[in-house]
Amino acid sequence: MSLTLFVEPGNFRAFKVLIAAEYNNITINIPDFKRNESNKTADFLKVSPAGKVPALQTPQGSVFESNAIARYIARMRQDTGLMGATFFESAEVDQWIDFCSNNIELPASIWFYPILGYMAENAAATARAKTDLASALAILNNHLSSRTYLVGEAITLADITVASTLVYPFKFVCDAKYRAAFPNVMRWFETLVHQPQFEAVVGKVVLASSEAGANTGAAIAAPAKKGKADKKEKKEKAPKPPKAPVEKKEKAPKVEEEEPEAPKEKKEEHLFKIMDADPAQKSPFVMDAWKRCYSNCETYEAGMAEFWSTFDSKGWSIHRGDYKFNDELKVLFMTSNLIGGFIQRTDEIRKWLFGTMNIRGEEGKDMKISAFYLIRGQSIQPLIDCNDDAQCYEWTKIAGDDVQISDENKALLFKYWTMDADEEVEGQKCLDSRCYK
Repeated sequence: MSLTLFVEPGNFRAFKVLIAAEYNNITINIPDFKRNESNKTADFLKVSPAGKVPALQTPQGSVFESNAIARYIARMRQDTGLMGATFFESAEVDQWIDFCSNNIELPASIWFYPILGYMAENAAATARAKTDLASALAILNNHLSSRTYLVGEAITLADITVASTLVYPFKFVCDAKYRAAFPNVMRWFETLVHQPQFEAVVGKVVLASSEAGANTGAAIAAPAKKGKADKKEKKEKAPKPPKAPVEKKEKAPKVEEEEPEAPKEKKEEHLFKIMDADPAQKSPFVMDAWKRCYSNCETYEAGMAEFWSTFDSKGWSIHRGDYKFNDELKVLFMTSNLIGGFIQRTDEIRKWLFGTMNIRGEEGKDMKISAFYLIRGQSIQPLIDCNDDAQCYEWTKIAGDDVQISDENKALLFKYWTMDADEEVEGQKCLDSRCYK
């Protein structure tokens, strides 16, 4: 299906559309578009009668209004759960999208539009916008006090929409003091913008240290590529979306008395939870601390030095996985989807798993997939148990209680965990690199 989105660069209303497309692995064409020029042509007015962007051209016709477009893209795949896992959750998704439009988008725009030169600054309007936005963020903060995401147990279009609307305010005008009043919102926001689907659209989000002044011409652009010694951007996949709900049929009332239901079996604790709770198996290595270090270190050299100083080979192990069917890999985007799907299906053990998956070689000729994972315990089997795709890899343990990592593998692990596309590894160019954390 051919989809074309008409929008000028940097339009935040298109972020939710493009991020939803990333989650659903949908390709959208974006032609060159200039506000106040392209949107006045007769051809474009057939797509968007009001001349507004974003507007989406589909084989069936056009869809305009950003929320309608985002819902259209989200509904193109039911298995990813972007519209919620149940009928009720779909209503909750719509609820937060509407809340965002009515309570966040307007005050946020009034506050940061003068910064970008889109409108003249009005002190009274800005002051009111700050207050109104704070009121909306307080509601979000309270809602997120006991939740990871706005709806259910996975990222939905609700999260995508609200976070997309907050990108520019948090980058340009909401300084550290303002944001400090909403710690739950900030924890949620930073979780989202570090997902690869967000980074692919909005780049790295650097939070404002102070409020920018009006008409400062703040740049709206993807970040420049950093040097080797600097921290490189890594990709990661979102948590595994919930399965589609099974509709339950109402039972007809029985005349006779029903037998009492048998007690439900208690769900068995995961092996890793048991290990963490057992004093004899507790590990001094803390995965969450390492993931924070990896995400925030100034250079990967410093980050990896910290890793090896804290790594506990008795409680954790490192494994290399090589794809068994490399001869079947011909098209890069399909191969990238393959490793993306692998990462997406490992959420059950996310707390105890970290690593990267890389594609190297030449598209159409010789591509290979290799994975390097750090996992709790001494076996890769728990990864295989929760993700059938892992059976398609030949696994080799390179570090653990019974395996001392060699200098060669240590250097190779550094390369694979810190590599960007276009770099070379094992004599081949890296074509794609995904990080699971």
